[in-house]
Amino acid sequence: MLNREQIVSQLNNARFSVMVVEQTQSTNSDLKALALSGAPEGTTLIAERQTGGRGRRGRTFCSPQGGLYLSTLLRPTAPIHPGLVTCLAAVAAARAIESLCDLWVEIKWVNDLYLNDRKVAGILAEGVLDPGGALTAVVLGIGINLTGTLPEELATIATTLEPEGVALSREDLAAAFLNEWERVQTAPVEEGMSEYRKRSLIIEREVTVVQGNDTYPATAIGITPEGHLRVRTADGERELSSGEVSVRL
Repeated sequence: MLNREQIVSQLNNARFSVMVVEQTQSTNSDLKALALSGAPEGTTLIAERQTGGRGRRGRTFCSPQGGLYLSTLLRPTAPIHPGLVTCLAAVAAARAIESLCDLWVEIKWVNDLYLNDRKVAGILAEGVLDPGGALTAVVLGIGINLTGTLPEELATIATTLEPEGVALSREDLAAAFLNEWERVQTAPVEEGMSEYRKRSLIIEREVTVVQGNDTYPATAIGITPEGHLRVRTADGERELSSGEVSVRL
């Protein structure tokens, strides 16, 4: 079982209130419910495993025991799009992994972390609305594959840190992520976005864009300060605020 005290003892900021559970359907779903009940910023839930982990666009996120599944609560004082939270959190997660091992972590727009061309982590930021429809909180969730067996259908596109020759403590990684997230979110946004661009897996590469039922080839050419992806197509340049891309690695 994850050692809560070992995580808390390494945190640089006391505002993170950490809870650890053995199993839940989704740490994001649980934390959204807590947010609506008035939970303060910094409330953080970590699970040994998830039975219904979620990714973007309604996909499932494989969450076997051995990974790190963490959600933390934000209550922004100014409007912020969950997509920008996702970008900055990806930088924090990459830094956290690298602070504990000698690896270069890349980011595939908008929410996936890659090691050696295979996905090792995913991020999901979800807004929490009050009864009147106003954004009152953002739940930031991250799943990092450390050890364990991935389903056969994921073996060629995903990996865990263990096969990459890295053995990390989940407690150390959880604390490192929260500390790096604190640094990223209190620094100028452009500083984090600049690093996000440097870590991009797709800039200057051919990609396939998927937006709803529309799929088309393009070249990724940049990422805006808002976290939107700029692509070049046969018809000219476009700026994508939603959707996703795939890239042949």
